Amino acid sequence: MGLKLRIWMPLAAVLIVLLSIALMFLYGVPTLRARITASAQSIVTSQAAATADALSKTRGDEAFRNELALAADSTGGEVVVVDQLGSIVARDGSVDGFEPSGEALRTAAVGERAFERRGGVSVAVQPVVVEGSFAGGIILASEEFEATAYELFLRSGLEAAAIASVLGGGLMFLLATLLSRRIERLTLGARSIEGGDFSSRIRPGSDDELGELARSFNAMAARLQASFVQLEENNATLDAVVNSLSEGVLAVDLEGDVMFANNSVRSMLNLKEDTAPGKVPDAFEDYDLPRAVARCAVEGECGEARVRAGEDFLRVYLERMPAFDDHKGGVLVVVQDLSEGRRLEANQQRFLANAAHELKTPITTILGASELLLTGDEDAELRRRFLNHIHSEARRMQRLSETLLRLARTGSDGRDPEPEPLDTKLAASEAAERMRPLAERAGHALRVDGEGGRVLADREWLDQVLLVLLNNAFQHGGGAVRLRADGPRLAVEDDGDGIPEEDLPYVFERFYRGRDGSGGFGLGLPICRDLVRRMGGEISLSSEGGAGTRVEIILPEEDGR
Repeated sequence: MGLKLRIWMPLAAVLIVLLSIALMFLYGVPTLRARITASAQSIVTSQAAATADALSKTRGDEAFRNELALAADSTGGEVVVVDQLGSIVARDGSVDGFEPSGEALRTAAVGERAFERRGGVSVAVQPVVVEGSFAGGIILASEEFEATAYELFLRSGLEAAAIASVLGGGLMFLLATLLSRRIERLTLGARSIEGGDFSSRIRPGSDDELGELARSFNAMAARLQASFVQLEENNATLDAVVNSLSEGVLAVDLEGDVMFANNSVRSMLNLKEDTAPGKVPDAFEDYDLPRAVARCAVEGECGEARVRAGEDFLRVYLERMPAFDDHKGGVLVVVQDLSEGRRLEANQQRFLANAAHELKTPITTILGASELLLTGDEDAELRRRFLNHIHSEARRMQRLSETLLRLARTGSDGRDPEPEPLDTKLAASEAAERMRPLAERAGHALRVDGEGGRVLADREWLDQVLLVLLNNAFQHGGGAVRLRADGPRLAVEDDGDGIPEEDLPYVFERFYRGRDGSGGFGLGLPICRDLVRRMGGEISLSSEGGAGTRVEIILPEEDGR
């Protein structure tokens, strides 16, 4: 893990200060030393010249010695007076370890000027001129004060470097801490978004570059949040639409793994609702779905097929999905259930066959009797019998046509319902009275139970529904038939043999007459369901083998509950 900002920035500041001081010492100190040395030479030479001038103007030994002592005290060094023979005639002051060299004595004796360094001592030689005549020279020795100044400068420089490093490092640590905290806030915000929390926001703080970055970050987070919310809404809408389709939709990748399966295809392929789909299932006996999907994915041979799954007829359509971004493509499988259409077509065919059979018998009877009457050889009694047969079969055909016409008119009634307040007990009693003669002829006991209730319903439609349900109970039931009115509920119950369990899911389909095909045309219950739903109610049927059948209607109550 790398160093944090609050650590490496102070270290970098201290390093920069030390490098700056090192550069100063490498370049500035030698230059300063040379300048100090030149300045020291100039000072010592000037002091020697001033001393020589002062001594040349003195008169008498006492004044000479006083001036010599004053010069030694003022320069802080040692002054040596040399005559023209190179001999030392006087000296004052003291410099540790100094003794004039022979070269210095000869130079002073001949009246020349010179400067030298010897043993840490600066030595200047100047001539002495008395009243225009050369009278020897002086030697001024002074300790190298520039070395002291140099050492003081080095010590001060090192102290300044230490102080600058501490102050610079401390200030940089403070600045790095402030910057680090702001950057950490940015980092935490970015990690929150990475974790899916798009509501995270950063306090900008000061109005600088980091503040501008924080504001830009907040704006980006807001746009991302809005985009993901819209994306989730679109995905939810798409899932709802796809899951509500009656067609099964299956998305498969190139490896044969199912990526998506809607509710319809899970039911068609027997996939569990609470588990991942996994691989494409082999659900059909006469069609290898996994192999067809693999061929479509690899070779591009897709198309469609019609298959059979038990008693269901299905249409399977395969389409290859193109690759995009990181998605390498796949196969879209659409499964359409054709069973309902097949059953409807079969029921319609059975209906037509039954209707033709019902019409064939009376027509045959009428034709036969009319042919015999046309011969004219029968006696009056036989002729009367044939006419009675014709009349009876014609009435039978009339009743059949009226039944078909009434059922067709009821099923195609396009008018809107006209709801009005009704009492369910009264409506049940009126329907029972109308059907009581039929119940008596069929040998059924019909009674009305319950306290009733107030509902909003179309009087004519409710009467038609109750008459159809009672007629079915008389035809297929046995024993007692009960019409119960409890609040907004109306129920017709019988004690017949009931409806087989395999027929229950289809009893409200048009033209469905059961597997045994016994009686009726398969239109009564579908028409009842349509009329009840258009009145805002619900209808349901329950039946058990040998325990009878119950059809229940729930209508809207008068007070809107």
